[in-house]
Amino acid sequence: MRKLLFCFILTALGIISSFAQVDSLGNKILNNLDSLRFAEIEGNSFKIMPYIAPTYTPETEWLFSGGGLITFKTYKDKLLNLSSIPFSIGYSSNGSFSVKAINVIYWKDDNIRSIGEFQLRDMPDNYWGVGYFNGDTVPEGPGTTGYNRNYWRFYQRLMFRTKDKIFVGFVIDVNRTRAMDMNPRMQEDIHVIEGGTDIFNTGIGIEVDYDTRDFVQNAYEGVFVSGIFTAYDEMFGGDTDYNILEFDYRHYKTIRRKRRTLAWQVKTRFTFSGSTPWTDKSMLGGLENMRGYTIGRFRDDNMIISTLEYRHMFQRKRLNKKNNYNSRFGYVAWVGTGSVASTIDSFKHWLPNAGLGIRAELQPRMNIRVDYGFAKGESGVYITFAEVF
Repeated sequence: MRKLLFCFILTALGIISSFAQVDSLGNKILNNLDSLRFAEIEGNSFKIMPYIAPTYTPETEWLFSGGGLITFKTYKDKLLNLSSIPFSIGYSSNGSFSVKAINVIYWKDDNIRSIGEFQLRDMPDNYWGVGYFNGDTVPEGPGTTGYNRNYWRFYQRLMFRTKDKIFVGFVIDVNRTRAMDMNPRMQEDIHVIEGGTDIFNTGIGIEVDYDTRDFVQNAYEGVFVSGIFTAYDEMFGGDTDYNILEFDYRHYKTIRRKRRTLAWQVKTRFTFSGSTPWTDKSMLGGLENMRGYTIGRFRDDNMIISTLEYRHMFQRKRLNKKNNYNSRFGYVAWVGTGSVASTIDSFKHWLPNAGLGIRAELQPRMNIRVDYGFAKGESGVYITFAEVF
């Protein structure tokens, strides 16, 4: 625990020091910490803000990662939100290699949105089995949970505005997982035997959203409600047949002033109609939900998570160069819970979750985040761009 706390502090200082560069050598420090200029590469129609920093997660252990945030507009319009593509490449102390890029792109007066991601991972991983009790009782170790995982995923959503706040669109999900060097317990697992060790999934789906958020990547106000149905079938080119139904509800409320936000989320994921492979069961943990839990430790056909998070960006005592009192730095604190179950009516075991985070604003409402998550029996430090929801 002390090592992870030290890593959290070290990572935060690494972020500040790596971004605390100015465009000229004569202006390194202006007034105070908030006056530090972040490094950036700027073109005619885009900006790239790079970073290099250490981090620690349960999945990768110590990770040295580098990346950046690309922001741009598809055409010049002051009212159009910035499109963004955060990306990162990392190599860790346990031999993990990862590449990740996320895109949020606005087209045609925000009447079309393209949202998706690409991931590539080659890493030592752990598989506890399917169900709550396996995640809670099976001890982690090379002879009980360890194996090597090679994984990539292309996931893209294309959304069209049909009415003022309603979007309808299509989803494509193509991913592949190969499991190698499996431990004896995993080799005898019924789900691994049935699903195999080289799993290729291709899914096509439909999505309907109701969205009143003032900014997709970092909302201060509004509501987001989303329903996604995705069918995975051999006729789409994959090797599996099953369906996934996802529901996502988010609410954002400004507390007294802008940049102080209370946000909460309830998210579900249900799999049905077929045999969902062990690699694609609903899972808790990682960067996207229940931060602090190793992703995949708790997995089953169905999942529910809920998170309440307070986000606070500081105010300066003196005006900055943009003639306002907004600081570039802030913090978050959250509490949450989640559960997995084999059927929708059998959610019984609820896992606790809480954490703290530091925020550094690279561009208006575009943050890099460092989060320290507390979980049952473990914890983790995470660094990435954009808020978790």
